[in-house]
Amino acid sequence: MKPVYVVFILHLLASTILFGQNPPIVVEERFDNNENGWRLLNQPTDVADIRGGKLVWQHNDVAGNAISNYFNQLDTKADFSVEAKFDVVKLGSEYGIMFGGSDQENTLYLLVKNMQYRIVEVKKGKANQIKDYTTSLKIKPNGNVLKASKKGAEIQFYANNVLFTQIPATQVNGKSFGFALWGSSNVSIDDFVIYGKKLPINLAPNMHYNSPPENLGKGVNSVYGELTPVITPDGKGLYFTRTYSPENTGGATDYQDIYFSSFVNGQWSKAVNIGKPVNNQAPNAVCAVSPDGNSLLLMNTYDSKGGASGMGLSISYRTKEGWSVPDKVNVRNYYNKSSFNEYFLSSDNKVLLLALERDDTYGTRDIYVSFLEDNNIWSTPKNIGPVVNTPGTELSPYLAADGVTLYFSSTGHPGYGKNDIFVTRRLDDTWTNWSEPVNVGMPVNSKGMDAYYSVPASGDYAYFISEENAIGKADIFRIKLPTPVKPKPVILIYGKVLNSKTKEPIATGITYRDLDTDKESGIARSNPSDGSYKIALPYDKVYSFFAEKEGFYSVRDTITVPPNTVYREIERNIYLTPFQVGEDILLNNVFFVRSKPDLLPSSYPELNKLAKILKENPTLEIELAGHTDNVGNPDLNIELSQQRVETVKNYLVSKGVSAERITGKGYGGARPIADNSKEETRRLNRRVEFKIVKF
Repeated sequence: MKPVYVVFILHLLASTILFGQNPPIVVEERFDNNENGWRLLNQPTDVADIRGGKLVWQHNDVAGNAISNYFNQLDTKADFSVEAKFDVVKLGSEYGIMFGGSDQENTLYLLVKNMQYRIVEVKKGKANQIKDYTTSLKIKPNGNVLKASKKGAEIQFYANNVLFTQIPATQVNGKSFGFALWGSSNVSIDDFVIYGKKLPINLAPNMHYNSPPENLGKGVNSVYGELTPVITPDGKGLYFTRTYSPENTGGATDYQDIYFSSFVNGQWSKAVNIGKPVNNQAPNAVCAVSPDGNSLLLMNTYDSKGGASGMGLSISYRTKEGWSVPDKVNVRNYYNKSSFNEYFLSSDNKVLLLALERDDTYGTRDIYVSFLEDNNIWSTPKNIGPVVNTPGTELSPYLAADGVTLYFSSTGHPGYGKNDIFVTRRLDDTWTNWSEPVNVGMPVNSKGMDAYYSVPASGDYAYFISEENAIGKADIFRIKLPTPVKPKPVILIYGKVLNSKTKEPIATGITYRDLDTDKESGIARSNPSDGSYKIALPYDKVYSFFAEKEGFYSVRDTITVPPNTVYREIERNIYLTPFQVGEDILLNNVFFVRSKPDLLPSSYPELNKLAKILKENPTLEIELAGHTDNVGNPDLNIELSQQRVETVKNYLVSKGVSAERITGKGYGGARPIADNSKEETRRLNRRVEFKIVKF
């Protein structure tokens, strides 16, 4: 028996050397279920289902169609192969394998019929025949196992494990694989396998979730599908869409309406449909909500009555009567070749992120960036580059309140399923330089499609959709974020815009600026009902902020945000003073060199604003008043305060204001508004004010 044993071993070694071995299995699909998330067709031309351990597909059209999936863990730079078994129930034309593309309109097809085959390359929906109809005895009339293999610089095609043709491998440009039918046919498909090198999933070191996902409960989730959750930056409100609900604007046949739920006493309230004009007969979704809660970025465009107008993006503002009819957001050179679209508006309301298909897209959809211009037009979308974007699909961008941490969904980066959620961080102001995307891991990501990820300004929880343990088709969950995938901490400033005399709320815009550079850091709107506003800002800066309203003067105030590593909330009201004769108005942000009358550059924005108001109101006349603390010689303090008044007047005159409209006087330390015994309050007495003497 021993010699026979040795001969058998040698025979195995010889077979391995002669015929080679398949690489390891990357994907093995026996169609016992749909765990790989195939998008099955169910439409007049196509009906597909997984049953009896097979994918059964009836195609009823002369034009071709494909059922595909994107396998992001396959390393297409190495050798690999894809195979599947086809059984024909009824053959009207061709069937075969879709191989190595970004989608079915950008891929390679091996198509067979009876004992003939052809190879077709499709680019941007246009077909180019690589190999014309050719007869091969390797192809059986039925029951064929078809295989395509990339080996070195060639793609080899097999029928029933026998090579019958090959072409150059330049056509492999993606990781989308699947099945195709050309003409009216009925087939069943089984034993789909991808062999090759499996790419590792890029996970952050030492990352783990300490608690399981938490279903938001019956207040939010229903027996219908809940999608696209967008948490308000303060974490107290949630916008989302509900599909085919009887409570939708158009009833149970209305695909998608927007709902809202509030977090009250530790639980989510019963969600309410936010109604017209934001919801209409088209699919409706909130893409982003501003930190103040008073602006909604919406999918699609609307006509003047709130009806559907087409693809694109819109914005709606809170009014005393409800949400306004959405206005179209005008983006230069906007176009989208995809029938899908998602958008996001940054917390500072100055940056748009867009998931689009354009001429310079790497795959089916990429993430682009657009910037707000002075005339309320947005710049031409700019591709954020190949570190983030892949030959697959990138969608549902979400930029955290820190302005640098980007969450997005992708089929192109290695993950657990068809779409996974990733996080990357912006490294500079080019918006094309990003850190290597990191998979946010399980249980957020699964074998299915994972997208629509939302994080409040605090960065404590992530909100996402999942079909696992759902009440309906898909539910909204939240989970506590581990540190490696959290955004940087920010500060949430909140308060009200009020009339300084009556304390009544004022509806207007608010601007925050970097005090050192005078660069605009963020814009917000106040609630027209109660004047409330919120804005999220990065740490370790000094900001000036103000509101503007016709007939009022807004004093620029300052807030210092020290370095910190945790999320904080700070209350700060903004007061607008009405233009009235005899009114004293403090110029908060006018600063001088210590013990000198020379202005510091940080004073210019405040004085520029005052000059602008004087020029816009040519009958307005003012009297400047300079004040010091009570430290030092009183006579010298009066002299210094008078010199500072003259400095301010001269600056205003240099900006085009007539000198005859400005008078002034220095009072030294004679008129304190705060205690002079402590420096922290004494500094408040060192100030410049103006009084309206004519209006």
